[in-house]
Amino acid sequence: MPHLSKFRSFEALDTCHQQIQQHLDELATLINHAKACHALDDATRKMADSIEIFFSTVARGHHAAEEQDVFPCLLSSGKSETVVLVRDLIEDHFWIEKFWLDLSPVLREIAEGGQIDDVAKFEKTAGTFFELCSQHIAVEEAMIYPDAKKMLLNT
Repeated sequence: MPHLSKFRSFEALDTCHQQIQQHLDELATLINHAKACHALDDATRKMADSIEIFFSTVARGHHAAEEQDVFPCLLSSGKSETVVLVRDLIEDHFWIEKFWLDLSPVLREIAEGGQIDDVAKFEKTAGTFFELCSQHIAVEEAMIYPDAKKMLLNT
């Protein structure tokens, strides 16, 4: 079973979860701003740019690291409840990516000076992405990471 250094694995993953939550909070602000007015200012465009870059790069890498470094030991743990949770989290990654592929071009358009063509659709897609990511993090931190830390770090 692979053993990861604390810094490379869980400190980095925990920090990334904090960064994901910060960007999700910015996304919620952006959703509210889009609902309130269709004219988007420079601050909103910069926020959209930051969100789009972060989720297109860092968050994707985070999910890949979980699937490569954390989930395999949990899947082979023999604990049926853990295996089910991990499989659900892997499925979450699929759905997070699916919603991201719908949301990313809209954020890129905003960042580059465009407007939101369909605010209701943006609100629904962004809201679903927000909820899925938030719930995903909660399950990982409460139910998966503690077991993984015990297995991978022998604590």
